[in-house]
Amino acid sequence: MKIIFLGTPRFALPSLRALNESGYRPSAIVTRPDKPKGRGLRLEPPPIASLARELGIEVWQPSSPKEEGFFEKLRSLEPDLLAVVAYGHILRKDLLDLPKMGCVNLHASLLPKYRGAAPINWAVIRGEKRTGVTSMFMNERMDEGDILLQEETGIGEEETAGELAERLSGIGARLLVETLRQLESGKAERHPQEGSQASYAPKLSPEIRRIDWAKTAREIVDLIRGLAPEPGAVTLFRGSPLKVLRAQVLPGVLADPTPGTVQETRKGQGPVIGTGAKALLLSRVQPGGKREMDGGAFLNGYRVGQGERLEGGG
Repeated sequence: MKIIFLGTPRFALPSLRALNESGYRPSAIVTRPDKPKGRGLRLEPPPIASLARELGIEVWQPSSPKEEGFFEKLRSLEPDLLAVVAYGHILRKDLLDLPKMGCVNLHASLLPKYRGAAPINWAVIRGEKRTGVTSMFMNERMDEGDILLQEETGIGEEETAGELAERLSGIGARLLVETLRQLESGKAERHPQEGSQASYAPKLSPEIRRIDWAKTAREIVDLIRGLAPEPGAVTLFRGSPLKVLRAQVLPGVLADPTPGTVQETRKGQGPVIGTGAKALLLSRVQPGGKREMDGGAFLNGYRVGQGERLEGGG
């Protein structure tokens, strides 16, 4: 089976490794162009490009799948299948129709729930207890193709989106290999999605990052978890942005009548903040322009006092 693999971020790495080790070594890798990073704006390749070169697999980095000459180059390989894992571009119909066996996508949700760009983040933000991964045939509509296989897993009460993504990437890699085995043997079954059960996971806007202290402690903690480690939930402390990376609901602590107020300071732990219902402990933060620190270090370094206010994120 001649496979072309399309992928970009860390989430796609276990899938590429699994294909390479299981007899489904891709003939070529398609990923996004190098991006400038750091203070020096030095060009850095996507994670999948670096791994592909380590494995000795040819790497293509078109600016987009619409780039002139890309389709012809892909067609010249006569692929049997395109395997797509977090590539970052929508594929047009001529590309979807090109491979003999179709295009298979690995999506980080239990479709039809959380179709879209950020399924892991939104599952955590919305307080879901379970999620999973889905392999599916791609069509022209976003994440609406027929389902092939799914695997479910729980979401830990304190688990962040970053930690969940790491777990799902490993589960997804195994699922992708099994999907290809079933397709190759002719045993794969396809199941149309039930559109009435669909929900959506759009890109994360700057607005979603802002903590609304009038919400419940549980809602705020789920937002913080769902945006950690990046892009991070944000509030304002003394007029400057404060990224909140970890927080804990304190069930036995009643909230201050004014949400966002520092109700107490717990030495070695962090400040306790009142919300619309209950209170929470800030246990890991990152002040603007500074390194991450735990709640205790934040208390000591900034001399956070009882009665201080945190405002909506900037």
